[in-house]
Amino acid sequence: MKKQIIITLILLSSVLVRFYNLGDPPLFFDESIHSVFVNSVLKGTYKYDPAYHGPLLFYSIAPIVSILGENEFSLRLVPSILGVLSVFVIILYRKFIGNSSLIAASFVAVSPVIVNYSRFCRADIYQVLFTLLFVYFIFNYIFNKKFNIEKRGYHLILASVSLALFACVKETFYPFLVIFLVFFIFDYKKINPRDLLISVIVFLSIYLTFYTNFWRYTEFLANLSNFPAIKAINYWRHQHEIARISGPWYYYLEILLLYDLPAFILAIFGIFSSLREKNEFKSFLVYWFIASLIFFSYMQEKVPWLVIHVEVPMFIIAADAIEKIRVRKIKYASLIFTFLYLVYGCLAINIVNPVNPAEPALYMPTQYDVREFVSTFDKNDTIYVFTTVGEYWPLAWYLKGYRAYYFTSGVDNIKYWKAKIIISNMTNSVKIVRGNWRVDKMVVRCWSFWTNPKIERIPNFILKREPFSTVDCMNFTVFTRSG
Repeated sequence: MKKQIIITLILLSSVLVRFYNLGDPPLFFDESIHSVFVNSVLKGTYKYDPAYHGPLLFYSIAPIVSILGENEFSLRLVPSILGVLSVFVIILYRKFIGNSSLIAASFVAVSPVIVNYSRFCRADIYQVLFTLLFVYFIFNYIFNKKFNIEKRGYHLILASVSLALFACVKETFYPFLVIFLVFFIFDYKKINPRDLLISVIVFLSIYLTFYTNFWRYTEFLANLSNFPAIKAINYWRHQHEIARISGPWYYYLEILLLYDLPAFILAIFGIFSSLREKNEFKSFLVYWFIASLIFFSYMQEKVPWLVIHVEVPMFIIAADAIEKIRVRKIKYASLIFTFLYLVYGCLAINIVNPVNPAEPALYMPTQYDVREFVSTFDKNDTIYVFTTVGEYWPLAWYLKGYRAYYFTSGVDNIKYWKAKIIISNMTNSVKIVRGNWRVDKMVVRCWSFWTNPKIERIPNFILKREPFSTVDCMNFTVFTRSG
């Protein structure tokens, strides 16, 4: 009964922090673009583009949007549900690590960064869930001798389903596939060839069903260069080579130390203590954590949401480390302090100020200005927007249904005075004659970077969530014609 109460509280806390004011923060840049692909699914025009990841995100959100309408809440609903399910799956790990699974689940339930990307229209929390499910089923298949042959085969098929869904959501599947194969290849003798064949068929059936848009688009089957896996690997290899979003190799370590310091320290202790144990599951956790951290540290695509793939195994190792502490007072003190540290960060980044540019875990958060300005516009007014292609998201999403016209080549030769409202980036706004216009500033998105921090500001960040470095913003000028 006591454990049931604990599990209930863990799940309730995970629901609360993921769903509270879910629709309140304005859509971020990526979320607004993802909405375009959701609509393409609804229109039947969707085609896979590796720059915006796999189809499962869009296919899973499209039914919700069709029922609830398109808004911030409906676009984020499915990721939030999957975030709660991820916590539940970790609880199922009790058969592998005992009560440590409850501690790990409580950490993931309130992890600042994991919760944030469970409240976000992105595919990363999908990957976390499918990875956790794969690990659960593959260990049941290979190492759980309580099951008979038929039931063990069922678990391998479910592991394959988990991998297939992972493959249909984002291209990080391919490096993770290699990482997992390196570990499990040594257990190949425990795998029944018949079970493996069925699992491969199941994987390909799911994979091809989604990437062919439920068999409506099959051209790439005749041209391997356009096969999804080939396109994905080529595209992201190129992004790595040009260092599209570069950062230092220690970028993810910085985020881990900032948001998860007590858990990180416990995980280091857990890694060394696990070396003395002969436990396949715990060895895998250590391997999963270290391999993920090395891979993402090496890749030249440094964005905060990728850290959640490192955090999940880290939290499980940290939880197991707490269970190994023999002195009861130290054990409970470690658990309570780590949990409260995570709760504090979780509330700060997800509830108190979910668009705070001082937070390194937030990537160029959209400010409330965008939605607030648009809410004052009349849908019958003509709106001219002077910007670049890379700047008008998420503004374009908020202006859907308005008489908005976009100009990406500048103000020159445009009779902009015909508009009732002009929204212009800084480059074009200086060319607009003020005349009979009311002029306001719209703050679109702001950011600060943790890669060049002023270390002495760390206490102020932790206590007051003040930035480590200069905050920069992308500002638009709003001209409203009077009369």
